[in-house]
Amino acid sequence: MPIVDKIISLLSGGIVGQVGGIIDKFVTTDAEREEAKKQLTDIFLQAEAQAQDELTERQRIDMNSDSWLSKNIRPLVLIFILVMYSLLSLIDGNMGREVINGVVVPTFKINSAYVELLGQWGMLIMSFYFGSRGVEKIIETMGKYQMGKKK
Repeated sequence: MPIVDKIISLLSGGIVGQVGGIIDKFVTTDAEREEAKKQLTDIFLQAEAQAQDELTERQRIDMNSDSWLSKNIRPLVLIFILVMYSLLSLIDGNMGREVINGVVVPTFKINSAYVELLGQWGMLIMSFYFGSRGVEKIIETMGKYQMGKKK
């Protein structure tokens, strides 16, 4: 999952590591650290919820548009990338010949880099379609917990 970690780090701009360093530098007691971590977790969860809301809003606007292209650009790009990826992975020197018992036999091997990249894409796609709802449920549950705790 290093690619997912890199993407999250890039999207957050390395904020998590920077904030952690600042907290360790200025917070001296364990209770203060725990409170700071809790507040930071709340801030990051709110930022993630806001990002998900903005994504949902962009998708809603696209679907309400009168343009066929704006409604279908994401699926078309996905199909294009997958078709090109498949073609390139199949024709990238994967065809070969091997001599077995004096007989030339055609061989076919796909480079492991293609398989790894396709697996990473699959994880990203699955996390987008199925993980985003999980994040929404976590945020909703934490909100209910905090409301009950504050009472």
